[in-house]
Amino acid sequence: MEFCVFQLIPGLIVGFLFFIGFIGTFIPLIPGTMIIWLGIFIHKMVLSDESLSWSLFAILTGLAILAQLIDWFLTYWGARKFGGSWRGGLGAILGLFAGPFIFTPLVGIFLGPIIGAIIGELLGGHSMRRASKAGLGTIIGGFIAFTFKVAVNCFMIGIFYYYTL
Repeated sequence: MEFCVFQLIPGLIVGFLFFIGFIGTFIPLIPGTMIIWLGIFIHKMVLSDESLSWSLFAILTGLAILAQLIDWFLTYWGARKFGGSWRGGLGAILGLFAGPFIFTPLVGIFLGPIIGAIIGELLGGHSMRRASKAGLGTIIGGFIAFTFKVAVNCFMIGIFYYYTL
């Protein structure tokens, strides 16, 4: 069988998506986990015989979805765990989505949930002290979510290369 340069293209695309996805784990607004999953998906569709099994692909798909859901959940959980009401948790989630558009993306992804939780608590009639604690909780929840996403992304990339190289 003769080597053809076009055989390298799927691998280069996957490697590029893995690189962008991993960097996206550290840069707000780039859905790193989903970009990594996209690389795995493209590889599976283009090189089905040389790619992961369908069951392993399904597990990695579930992990990618779980990582995204945990990111949203832990933002809410952090606000609630530190004494916030459901309004503070909802404000944190809304701030997570609105913050990057109100502020610059990098600043907004961090400040949005904090300010959202504080505003939610203040609108619920709670004190600034309680509202600030809910804001702090979003930082803690966000850090835990970030750590989980880094672990999931490393696992997805590692498993992919383990089974395809």
